[in-house]
Amino acid sequence: MRRQRRPAFLITLLLVVFAVWVSGCERGTKTRGAKAEARQASNMLEVGPFPDAPVFLISIDTMRSDHLPVYGYDKVKTPAFSALADQGIVFEHAYSQVPLTFPSHTSILTGQLPIHHGVRDNQGYSLDVHAHPFLPLLLKAHGYVTGGAVSAYVLRGATGLAKGFDFYDSNLKPRMGDNLATVQRKGTETEQVALNWIDQHHQKPLFFFLHLYEPHAPYAPPEPFKSRFSLPYDGEIATADSIVGDYLRHLKDLGLYDRSIIILLSDHGEGLGEHGENQHGMFLYRDTLQVPLIIKLPGEQLAKRRVKAPAELVDVFPTVCQLLGIKPPKELDGHSLFTLMVPDPPERALYAETYYPRIHCGWSQLTSLIKGHYQLIYGPTPQVFDLAADPGIGRERGRA
Repeated sequence: MRRQRRPAFLITLLLVVFAVWVSGCERGTKTRGAKAEARQASNMLEVGPFPDAPVFLISIDTMRSDHLPVYGYDKVKTPAFSALADQGIVFEHAYSQVPLTFPSHTSILTGQLPIHHGVRDNQGYSLDVHAHPFLPLLLKAHGYVTGGAVSAYVLRGATGLAKGFDFYDSNLKPRMGDNLATVQRKGTETEQVALNWIDQHHQKPLFFFLHLYEPHAPYAPPEPFKSRFSLPYDGEIATADSIVGDYLRHLKDLGLYDRSIIILLSDHGEGLGEHGENQHGMFLYRDTLQVPLIIKLPGEQLAKRRVKAPAELVDVFPTVCQLLGIKPPKELDGHSLFTLMVPDPPERALYAETYYPRIHCGWSQLTSLIKGHYQLIYGPTPQVFDLAADPGIGRERGRA
């Protein structure tokens, strides 16, 4: 991959921009006044609203976007994901706010950065859903029944998440000595819990959050996927695709699929040995930050659209609000993804962080800012990457 020179003044400039931007976030300052909101509204693609449309949020834990055929990968087949992409909108450059399961899902469901919702790690934190915007609670206030079923212990109801749902199933019981980050149940079991609940409530406006832990480590795909793929990680992606395919077929059998808003994403990616990280949480390179994001609209509106402008997971909450015709809470840090689908989308600063190295290793936390085609990773040795010159995930070479 070609490496370009990056002048020192650019690094200095980005460091200054980063420091100012983060300090503004930490003070809780908002720049969205009436004029800013009007400007955003005028620069947004008009779509919907779809009042009372069923909303299905599907999170596939630890899935890198560059390991899917939708994003150009050819070593695994994912017919369900690919079919959903053909019927929906694909965001080609979507980023997580933190490469850890609980903090990332908190950002998705609150529409807030970790700076604001306060969840910095999988352990030792909880969320007060009544102290922050929380998508299931907002939808409940607008007549929805809300359900969730998760496959990882780190998303158990005791974290506070369950208090925001009418129904939340996290029936996982770790044994003495288990690594809590790897305590999981099979996605097929979680899917069945989800479908049982949906069968009982599909006559009402409903929101359901389905979380699958494939392809999180340890990678142990079942047959026939174990034998089909040389990389066990890819075998687990194929397993997740099969589960999602069954899930979506059931929605079709219930007559829900065509009129639903379906959002498929991942909370973060996976290192796979690149940049010296086998899994995730320690660093903020794109192999653990860049994730798939696909949205299918009712009636397959805007099908086959691909969006190149950078998106972030905190954008999901305000996007659902726009699609349903609900006024979004002012405390949200994200913006509707339809602001990215206009001819001249606004250039934004996308924030990410990890406190894992500080909490678990006594090192420094890391923060990241992506603006334009540059990424700054700020830590003891700051790095800047030119994402246009080094487009391959996992192949960036920065300049300290």
